[in-house]
Amino acid sequence: MEIEFTLNGKVTYAEIKDDTSLFDLLRAKGCYSVKCGCETSNCGLCTVFLNDTPVLSCSVLAARADGCH
Repeated sequence: MEIEFTLNGKVTYAEIKDDTSLFDLLRAKGCYSVKCGCETSNCGLCTVFLNDTPVLSCSVLAARADGCH
């Protein structure tokens, strides 16, 4: 599936699998400052802003970012 989203002010396109996490997508796009400590939504280390709301990127599917910033 192809998605479009705004990453750090730049419109970005990505071809993803249905089960790709937002964390994995962001790392693939070069956002190495996004870290993952637990992969169980407990530590909060992977927190990013999705439409100005903090979310845990390890527990959000990348498909949810389609059309978001």
